Amino acid sequence: MRQRRNTSDHSAGFTLVELAVALTLAGLVSVILLYGVRFSVLGLDRLSRHAEEVDDRRSIEALIRRSLQSVAAIPVFEGAASFAGGPTSVKFLSLAEDGGPGLYRVELAFDGARRDRPLILSRRLADPTGSARPQQSVLARNVALFQIAYFGAVSPGAEPAWLGRWDGVAYPPKLVRIMFSGMDGRERPPIVIRLWNAG
Repeated sequence: MRQRRNTSDHSAGFTLVELAVALTLAGLVSVILLYGVRFSVLGLDRLSRHAEEVDDRRSIEALIRRSLQSVAAIPVFEGAASFAGGPTSVKFLSLAEDGGPGLYRVELAFDGARRDRPLILSRRLADPTGSARPQQSVLARNVALFQIAYFGAVSPGAEPAWLGRWDGVAYPPKLVRIMFSGMDGRERPPIVIRLWNAG
């Protein structure tokens, strides 16, 4: 008599279909993981770029604040006003100490005519016998917006107001407001600086 084989007794292992399904699922899981890693890396890059932009802006703001807060309230020096401001530039006398003690004539100006649209801080000794060549620093490039406004009274009896120019006044304004943004188009809060030596 012939012995019948037991059909329920399979040899241990996977069939070809089971193996193909397992490999397909493993591939899908790895693709999903790679996309997740890619998105997290892009997010970290975006975050680090934003942090660098914030650091740059804070550094620029600190330099501008430090320069303007050291304004010397002298009515006229060497035949020129100690403080004169327009909508995109301001010139003033400053008692700076980081380049050596002395009285300096400082200018903060936006040059929209240049291709790189820089914001430039220049400084030279106010003493006519000193160096006439200014020290220039480019604070930022590719500036989209730079506007300055001045708050104060242009005469002793006048009401204080925000003005686009500060010319022909014997004393500096009380406040200076600077609107400043890069080419990214994002609006940033204005920088408002109180001039401690203002009249």
